Amino acid sequence: MSDSTVGVRTALALYPGRYRRERGDEMAVVFADTTAGAGPVAKARELFDLASYGLRMRTGLTSTSPGGRLAALTAPLAAGAAAGIAAVEMYADDNTYQIPHSAGWLLSLLAFWVLNGSAVLSAAAVLLGRWTVARLLAGATALAVVADLLLQLRASIGGGLWELLYDFQWDGPFLLWALVLLAAPRDALPSPTWRERGMVVAAVLSSPFLVLSTPFYRSWHHLDLPWRALMVGVPLLMALTALRGWYLVAVPGLAALPWTLSVNLNAIWQQVGGTWRLLPLAAAVIAAMVGLVMLRRPTDTAGPGGGDGRLVA
Repeated sequence: MSDSTVGVRTALALYPGRYRRERGDEMAVVFADTTAGAGPVAKARELFDLASYGLRMRTGLTSTSPGGRLAALTAPLAAGAAAGIAAVEMYADDNTYQIPHSAGWLLSLLAFWVLNGSAVLSAAAVLLGRWTVARLLAGATALAVVADLLLQLRASIGGGLWELLYDFQWDGPFLLWALVLLAAPRDALPSPTWRERGMVVAAVLSSPFLVLSTPFYRSWHHLDLPWRALMVGVPLLMALTALRGWYLVAVPGLAALPWTLSVNLNAIWQQVGGTWRLLPLAAAVIAAMVGLVMLRRPTDTAGPGGGDGRLVA
């Protein structure tokens, strides 16, 4: 059995069972014909594409699925918001000019610049319509966030959930926004029209004011718990309206949620007195989600972009 055969079988295993049984043999034949005489790099690229689409089908993130469509519509706003806050963090950071005193410090500084630099460059790529480059940079942002969180946990005294939530206030939005770009199917991403560019620029210009005007990071008790809960709950419920196909409402909610969730999660956890006391809020959100699903489905058959308040790409 050749390596290509093993790779194809592994990639096909990522597809839903029914789809694999119905079209698996056909896909294997197409792969063999497409890569006949091709080099190892071309075969690896085709194999990656085959496997990645299987994962998209498994997770419901294809260009024809509601999840993939929502991610694609939100991607310009997510890229702009990440770039705006990254620019502020690079400008305002006071650790950049300190004298290095350890290898861990240098690694943390490297993660900081990769995280913020790739976020800014990703938005620039979106403005130019270079979605492949933008998504690669978003992947670099996500990896830098994970590296920075691990470095912070290693350097912390005590560590644990508290430290993770505390550090998540800074890094969390970038990770979640990057995941939005990575979740968006390439063939569903919008072309760089004036509207898409305007969405990116608006997000870049507006997001820094959130950081500069509100000292969320400096004092976890700056806001009362009800306001914290609203800042998380309102965008979350807006995002959940995607279950009804209300993309015009869901897109800004999903774009705002990474920031509102990350800057408030640690404070809510502390103010309620522990993780288990978050259960009532979680129950309310789940109940609202179930209610949205149980509502009478629209009688029209228009997909995303239809005439029932949905956003057109």
